[in-house]
Amino acid sequence: MTVITVSRQFGAGGELLARAVAEETGFLLVDRKLIASGLAELGLPPQLVRFDETAPKAEQLEKKRRFYVTALHEYLTDLAANRSIVLLGRGGQFLFRDHPDAFHIFIHAPLTQRVEWVSQIYGLEEKSAVRLVREQEQRKKRYIRRAFGHSWVDLALYDLILNTARLTPQGAIEIALFAFSRFSERKRQQLSPATVPEIPEAGKASPFKHQSETEFARVLDFYNIPWQYEPRTFPLQWDSEGHVTEAFTPDFYLPDQNIYVELTTQRQKLVWRKNKKMRRLKELYPEVNAKIIYGKDYSSLLKKFGLDKNELKNDRRQP
Repeated sequence: MTVITVSRQFGAGGELLARAVAEETGFLLVDRKLIASGLAELGLPPQLVRFDETAPKAEQLEKKRRFYVTALHEYLTDLAANRSIVLLGRGGQFLFRDHPDAFHIFIHAPLTQRVEWVSQIYGLEEKSAVRLVREQEQRKKRYIRRAFGHSWVDLALYDLILNTARLTPQGAIEIALFAFSRFSERKRQQLSPATVPEIPEAGKASPFKHQSETEFARVLDFYNIPWQYEPRTFPLQWDSEGHVTEAFTPDFYLPDQNIYVELTTQRQKLVWRKNKKMRRLKELYPEVNAKIIYGKDYSSLLKKFGLDKNELKNDRRQP
C-alpha cells in the first residue's frame, strides 16, 4: 500500500495539508487522534500515549517509553500493510524511509511567520506564541532523537519540501498532489511494464484508425523517416485509488527527431479536447516533445512534399 508522510514545523500548516491530501487521494488520515484511539484498542492506557513527549528519563519510565514506541511503530506498519495512509508526524519519514511506495513531504516556514500564524490561530500574545512554537519544536526533536537516533530536520529524507510562507494553503496542496501523482506514475511504470505498450519496429505495418494516419505514414516512408505508431500511452488523470481515468496516446513517434505527433483533420474549433490533453501532457511530462498537426497544416505538409490525398489514394490502388 502507499504511504504519504507529512512532517512539519509547528505552525507551518502541515495539518491542513495532510487533511486535504487525504481527502483528495482517499487515503486514511493517520493523526494523533486516530493513533490514540488505535493504541487504546490494543490495551495501552491513554496516559501511555503521551510518554513519547512527557516522560522523564527514569529507568522504569524509559522502558515504558520504548514499549510505547515499539507498539506505535507496529500499529502504523500494520495499518500501512492493509491500506494506503497519510501519516501526519510520528517520525513517518524514518519509519517508512525504505518503504517502496512511500512519499515524504516536509512543510516548513520561517519562525517569524509561524509565530504570527500561531498567535492568530490560538489567540496568543507574541511572546506566548514564540514560547509555544519553541516548546513544540523541542518535543519533536526529543521524540525523533529518542525513537530513531537521528535529526528530524534532514532534508535528504524528503521527496518534496514546501515553504508555506511563499505559498497559499491551496497552492501548497496542489503542488503536493501534483508531485505525488508524478511519483505514483513513475512507480507504476517501474513495477508494471504493461503500462507502457510494446514499441513496434519502425515502418512496421500498423492497424491505422484513420485515413490521415495511413497517408502520413506513407509520407514518412517515402522520405525514409523512421516512425512508430502509437508506441506509448501517457496517463493524464487518476481517481482517488490511483486508477487512470484519462490518458493520451499520440499517433506517431519519430525517434530521430524525438517528437510525438498527433494528427487531427477536424476543424480548429472542434479539436479543443485534443488541445486540452496536449496541455496536460506537457504539464505532467515536460521532458516529452509533442506536437499536434491540424488539418490545414496537414494539407500544407502534403503539398510541401509534392503529394496530395488523391495521389496517395491512387497509389494505394496499385498492386
